[in-house]
Amino acid sequence: MHQPPAWALDGGERLTLEGFLGAFGEAWARTERRFLKLECWQSYREADGVRSQEAFQAGDSTRARRLLEVEAMEDQPLRDEVRARNLEFTRVRLLSYPLSDYLRYEMINYEVRSRLGERIEFFLPPSPVHSYFDFLLFDSHTALIHDYGSGPVGYQIGGWLTHARKALNSLADIAADLRTHGERAWPLGGSRDRPRA
Repeated sequence: MHQPPAWALDGGERLTLEGFLGAFGEAWARTERRFLKLECWQSYREADGVRSQEAFQAGDSTRARRLLEVEAMEDQPLRDEVRARNLEFTRVRLLSYPLSDYLRYEMINYEVRSRLGERIEFFLPPSPVHSYFDFLLFDSHTALIHDYGSGPVGYQIGGWLTHARKALNSLADIAADLRTHGERAWPLGGSRDRPRA
């Protein structure tokens, strides 16, 4: 489920979670034009102690929203940097309906972050959502591919770093294909369970 194919990892370097975070910082510093994040799992397990998710799971969506607004404001320096460096910073979020409980929580987060200026695009993919995998693309020089293990819920355990030209081009093609052939969804503008026409 959501496992990266061999071609994406060919020539790449296996990373621990700490190595993944370090490689992110290095790639981010070199990025001059575009950062793209593809998110496809319908449920993720956040790190322990994420109070907004705990509040949502306890049924308190009002408190979850307040906490998500605080968490989003902690990322304001990143948004300021994106603007100062004139970067294209996009999250491409794949959806499968009906939305999972996790995505109902995340939709609050996405709404808050969209209001703060973050660019998030939602798509119903042309292929089954489980055939996609999460990755980060930095210009055309680096990609980080997430490893969430093999369980039904994504919990990051590490990943892979690649500079391989063929893999980078193919990852960019995946994003372009989703934007061209995926059905754009507008979950922040209405129904929580069905895409709007």
